[in-house]
Amino acid sequence: MKKIIKLSIAFSIIFLISSFFVFSQLNLTNTVVSLTGRFIDEISKKPVAVVIEVFDDNNKVVYSTKSNSLTGEYYITGLKPGGKYTIKITDFKYFKQNFSFEIPYTDKYVEYSRDFQIKPKEKKAKFFLQVPPFELNKSRLRYGADFFLQDMLKTLKDNPKIKFEIVCYPDNNNNYNNNKILTKERCLALKKFFEDNEIKSDRITIKENEKTDPLNPEPTTKRAKGKRYIGSTYIIIKTY
Repeated sequence: MKKIIKLSIAFSIIFLISSFFVFSQLNLTNTVVSLTGRFIDEISKKPVAVVIEVFDDNNKVVYSTKSNSLTGEYYITGLKPGGKYTIKITDFKYFKQNFSFEIPYTDKYVEYSRDFQIKPKEKKAKFFLQVPPFELNKSRLRYGADFFLQDMLKTLKDNPKIKFEIVCYPDNNNNYNNNKILTKERCLALKKFFEDNEIKSDRITIKENEKTDPLNPEPTTKRAKGKRYIGSTYIIIKTY
């Protein structure tokens, strides 16, 4: 009799665990997640209206929408917990760009937020490299520069007709001749980086400079300790 009771209890526990697992899986299947945020022009920093499509990991379109023209806000829903998705910019006014993301597992409705900066498709569009790829007075790419260059590299790969110019500025105005040498070496270092990453050399031109960037000049006041001015670097679109 005791053996039968123990077996009954064991089967009951197994049944409860199985039921809970099935219910949890069913809950995950029925749960939807949303993503919201803004699309911002990378150069002007203003919100923009842009047409986007959302693809799942089977490359199937699961959502399409257009961001608000005044606020740049977008709203995507129907996303599944654990799902992998890619937002593709399909608006002709902007270069092709893809943004991949993964939804965390959850059994409750969640609304995540993420902003995206997109690159306008314009001749002479001037993309400032926010993180300097060089150290002070150096022409070799600094450690970790390749990580910060990935976004631009991906855009250039996704838009193979782009021809562009690398423009580098010096760190000071002390010696114009030395500055021309330094900035040319910096341009060539970046050119080599792109060429090593499958960007054809005939798409690239360079421009060195002897004076600091007039749009981002060397500060005249004392800077915070450890914070040093490093000359600007730009990628400028020539044709697309």
